[in-house]
Amino acid sequence: MPSSTHSSDLHLPSSSTSSPVSLSLNHALPIKLDRNNYILWKTQMENVVYANGFEEYIDGTKPCPPQELHTGELNPDFVQWRRFDRMVLNWLYSTLTPDIMGQIVGFQTSHDAWMALHKIFSASSKARILQLRLEFQTTKKGADPMLEYILKIKTISDNLAAIGEPVKETDHILQLLGGLGSEYNSIVASLTAREDDLSLHSVHSILLTHEQRLNHQHTSSADLPFAAAHIAAAPSTQHPRPHHPRFQSPQPRFQSHYSGNHQHVHFLIPDPITDLITDLLTDPPHLLLTDLLTSLLALNANCVVNLDIPL
Repeated sequence: MPSSTHSSDLHLPSSSTSSPVSLSLNHALPIKLDRNNYILWKTQMENVVYANGFEEYIDGTKPCPPQELHTGELNPDFVQWRRFDRMVLNWLYSTLTPDIMGQIVGFQTSHDAWMALHKIFSASSKARILQLRLEFQTTKKGADPMLEYILKIKTISDNLAAIGEPVKETDHILQLLGGLGSEYNSIVASLTAREDDLSLHSVHSILLTHEQRLNHQHTSSADLPFAAAHIAAAPSTQHPRPHHPRFQSPQPRFQSHYSGNHQHVHFLIPDPITDLITDLLTDPPHLLLTDLLTSLLALNANCVVNLDIPL
């Protein structure tokens, strides 16, 4: 029969196998078209259509045959063409959200629906590319943790790749380093001065390690004032030295007299003074005397001191 011979020449699936093909394709098309992923969706659909030999249906190079033969009978080629075209159209529908499907519901062929989607989304796709490019170039780390910053840059890069504008690894690394703050200047200079090729993964590891070092340094610096204040506020645990005759140090001699609102004190510090001053510091008679004796302990020498203490 002419129809069967023509069908064999076309090498198209028979009607008995078209339905299983359609079902398997529906399960293999995870990407649904939305306002932001047209190029990714288009790539997916082209791969599916071309792999199954139906590219002529969506690109318009296989026009619809006449519906009737010259004898007035229904053209079997038309029946077959319409069957496969509707199958391709069904593939398109299966990957559309309801609101987008409503924009092509009036088109009767896969080619018309394909071209309508192209007109709707091609302009918005260009704007989306520019938006993502600008976002990629202007993203800074700021106060974000390093891991969050790395993931933010990667997400933008992945979105660009999804719409057919992949970012080169070198550009990705340079943008990642360019968005860092001044506290990373040393590591940025070190990485950019290297002559060997760095992978994006290794740069991620280096930056995360450097962040840990910075956090450790900041934590250590912040703990110093707290530790000093804690030591100053802590009660003394020094026990009085035993006053055994063998270990008693010579005591200082001093004279004092009052004049007006001042007490005039004359100290004679004997040598050795180390044990003496240490004992005196345990119970000083006056705050100013504490400072004086501490200084003398550092000098460790005989001296005579005249001190005028306000009352």
